[in-house]
Amino acid sequence: LSEALAGQQLIVGAEPPDVAPFEAAARYLARAPSMLTAVQYEDVVSELSQANVPGSTEGYPNWRRKLDRDLNAIAAPGGPLAKLAASLSAEDRGPRSGAARLATAPPRATYRLQFHKDFTFADAERIVPYLAKLGISHVYASPLQKARPGSTHGYDIVDHGAINPELGGEAGFVRLSDALRAHGLKLLLDIVPNHMGVGGADNPWWLSVLEWGALSPFGHAFDIDWERLGANRNLVIPFLGERYGEALENGNLELKFDAEAGAFSVWHYEHQFPIRPLNYPTILNRVLAALGDVDEEAQGELLAISERLRAMGAETDPKRRHAFPEEAEGLKRRLAAVCAVSPEIRAAVDRSLKLLNGFKGRPDSFGPLHRLLESQAYRLAHWRVASSDINYRRFFDVNSLAGLRVELNDIFHRSHETVFRHVREGRIDGLRIDHIDGLADPQGYARALQAAVGPGFYVVVEKILEPGEKLRPWPVAGTTGYDVLNHLDGILVDQGKRGKIKRLYEWATGYDEPYGFQLRAAKAEILEISFASELEVLTSDLKEIADADRRTRDFSVNAIRRALIEIIARFPTYRSYLPPDLDESDVEAEDIRLIEGAVAKAKRWSALPDRSVHDFAAAALIGRIETAGPGRPDPSVILRFRRRFQQLTGPVMAKSLEDTLFYRYAMLLGLNEVGGDPGEYGLDAEHFHGLQAARARDWPNAMITTATHDTKRGEDARTRLLALSELPEEWARAWDLWRTVAGPHLASIDDEPAPDANDQWMFFQAILGAWPLELLDADAPDAIEDFRKRLTAYSEKAMREGKRRSSWVNVDAAYEGAVAKLFEALIAPGSAFLAQLRPFARRLAHLGMIAGLGRTVLKCTLPGLPDVYQGTEFWDFSFVDPDNRRPVDYPALERALSDEGAVPGLLSRWPDGRVKQATLARLLADRAARPAFYAEADYRAIEAAGPRAENVIAYLRSDASTEGDLFVAVPRLVAGLVTDETWSGAGFAGTTVDLGAGIRWHDIVTGADYEGSADFGALFSALPYAVLRRRT
Repeated sequence: LSEALAGQQLIVGAEPPDVAPFEAAARYLARAPSMLTAVQYEDVVSELSQANVPGSTEGYPNWRRKLDRDLNAIAAPGGPLAKLAASLSAEDRGPRSGAARLATAPPRATYRLQFHKDFTFADAERIVPYLAKLGISHVYASPLQKARPGSTHGYDIVDHGAINPELGGEAGFVRLSDALRAHGLKLLLDIVPNHMGVGGADNPWWLSVLEWGALSPFGHAFDIDWERLGANRNLVIPFLGERYGEALENGNLELKFDAEAGAFSVWHYEHQFPIRPLNYPTILNRVLAALGDVDEEAQGELLAISERLRAMGAETDPKRRHAFPEEAEGLKRRLAAVCAVSPEIRAAVDRSLKLLNGFKGRPDSFGPLHRLLESQAYRLAHWRVASSDINYRRFFDVNSLAGLRVELNDIFHRSHETVFRHVREGRIDGLRIDHIDGLADPQGYARALQAAVGPGFYVVVEKILEPGEKLRPWPVAGTTGYDVLNHLDGILVDQGKRGKIKRLYEWATGYDEPYGFQLRAAKAEILEISFASELEVLTSDLKEIADADRRTRDFSVNAIRRALIEIIARFPTYRSYLPPDLDESDVEAEDIRLIEGAVAKAKRWSALPDRSVHDFAAAALIGRIETAGPGRPDPSVILRFRRRFQQLTGPVMAKSLEDTLFYRYAMLLGLNEVGGDPGEYGLDAEHFHGLQAARARDWPNAMITTATHDTKRGEDARTRLLALSELPEEWARAWDLWRTVAGPHLASIDDEPAPDANDQWMFFQAILGAWPLELLDADAPDAIEDFRKRLTAYSEKAMREGKRRSSWVNVDAAYEGAVAKLFEALIAPGSAFLAQLRPFARRLAHLGMIAGLGRTVLKCTLPGLPDVYQGTEFWDFSFVDPDNRRPVDYPALERALSDEGAVPGLLSRWPDGRVKQATLARLLADRAARPAFYAEADYRAIEAAGPRAENVIAYLRSDASTEGDLFVAVPRLVAGLVTDETWSGAGFAGTTVDLGAGIRWHDIVTGADYEGSADFGALFSALPYAVLRRRT
């Protein structure tokens, strides 16, 4: 202990001091990332005698029953407990409210950076001073472990043990960490426990599985169904660009020898498929036969290697076979060595491979290579086979991202080793869990993670909450903020005009199917096309459960499959969270409600003659099937079915909603956002306030985001489009202009206009949302050309994701070409479209600016912590990725922040973005000055009075400290109050708020002072928001 205390410079020298170093020990404990400091009373009062004296084995043990000091003396001012408190306070640790729930202070504000080869640690290091000046406390980094070369996002990790060399490697990361520390910043890291990047030739775990199958040391690391019907215990890998037979006979599967590693692999472009060493004798026999005069010792070594591998192949003992991968590595090294010393052997290898690889135009010549491939632990397949035959879990339907089994202890620790090391070294201060819903046991994972990094460590989860859904009580600080994003967008929707907007959409497009019906149809479609393989496995599991009991064996495969489609299509959330055992008493009431509700709806609309199959599926999920005794299902099969069901509903929801329906249903495109439900059509002020009060109570340190790398469009593009909800008449007139101008440029495909009316409606909104600021007043040829390219790229993705007229797997080049030609005509210098629609675009841009500033204020002052996506401190009108991952002009941002000036004076020049950045910086400065207040303050809605009360969102944040309450107010739905492109707040005259008689308030942005009742005309006179601090 003395050495540890001396190492922290808490005592002088490493020798035990004469007096027990209680205060030093307390400070030492306070420096640990722990939520609780626990001490024994004996230590508090410096009692050195043993506390528990051994007693007799009979009767009451002879323990010390009483200390020699009273509790009053221990707790007296200046007494032992006071010294303990002083020691903790010296380390900036002390009593914290229950709301904080963290061992260390939560982040004040995060700034998301997307790292890739064109934005490295060195690039980030250069902007650290700017981020510190902006008021950021934590850099929020995209995944940093070694990813697929050229990755633009980092979610395709191929080696958990290394920091990505393209970003600067370990050394670059340490330098960035040191730079952050030097400027008082910390790091929040995005981690990816659900999956790894596979395919290619750079994931050693995956290559080992391909080489050895279930014998691989990593055979259990990936979520592979080796017993899948039709797979024949092989891993189906759909990475071929053509059908297997065509790839083989076209010479696109080539057997190669890695002379350095002594290993054989088949290559298909960038994809490596290792040959199992037990099959090397097939190749080496040809090599031996092709040898001429060669050194007998070398030839004998080659023969010995081949014979040992042949003997290994004949081995049947499971324990011995599991040792083969390690032994084979030694044999491969010997093979590399003998080839290195014998040019004759190496030449024979090359000649043998040339023959084995066959000759194009001679199909029979590919027989030997085909037979070699057929004997591997994998089956090569065309990428189109994935949807029906794949037998490993994927991230959604992405073949190159394979699911990991982090529920296994060794895989959990091996996949987190680099992260945990940097946490221990103090270089990582918080974690964001990507796609937690993909895991087998999200709650178990969250608990294991907190146990590994220390209790109270800051962790947030990427979790999409559907309307009415609450985050489960996991040991995390909350979500990454998509829920609040949609709260903030929701209050910008004029719900009173929904009927008019709906009728306008249906009249313009003929698209009148209810949103809920479309979602169910999309989920059924995605299940049967993109996730057909997963659906068949789920069906097979449930059929196996049914067949085990004579009372349920008559449920047919078709009935089970249909019932599962109907249930999943009506599942209201991304997933349930059933326990890892079959005790129904452990199932939460919420999960029972979700499952039974989906089953009831599925039965109501099902065409199956026997709908009891739906109830059977529910019973299997909830744990109501009897498993004891003969003639009963295997419990492990039921648990497997439950796990697979829960891991499937989330991807189906995401692919159906975010990646399909959001590009089909376009009534109000601003609502089509991650975590959103366009069918809800916004929310009212009362609902909004209730949600924020709940966050203050339950998740005070969760994140608040308004834009991410995954959002469907820029945050300020959304505010423009949401303003359309207030303007049905003006929008109708703009649509008439669109039809007039765009009509002559439409193509005709199969006697129908291309693009069709629904796509036109979607693209028109996309244009209005992303309309560049440079084009609001006049044409700028370079800006027009850039915008058209970005718009065309967006439209291509939108059409393919929507899967109505084109798709990623079946591209309709004619339809996509018609859209591109339309944009060439409309988005061009001097076009009638730009000239005639510019006034409406300006109107939306101004309304979007007002709403955008208000939303920035809300993001910085609501319960939770604000997250700023890179570059969005200026206006953000981006399209979906990759458009929202374009380079950020940090020199321009730095210059703007350095140009000091009053915020209200920037409003008249709002297009330059400085007013948004200055607003953000001013509010982040207040958060920096009062971190405890923002982390712990409660939330109370404040009602306005007067004619425009419904157009105001106002609330009060307060805590028990002397910091002073915070009053925040922003306008909403102001289209009817703003007739030109200026702002004065005059439309709010006569609408007031009671701030408390005799209580003085100070606007922390404008500097204005208020007392008692205040008029919103005055509060909003300089800026479209008010943030007042109570003077104490």
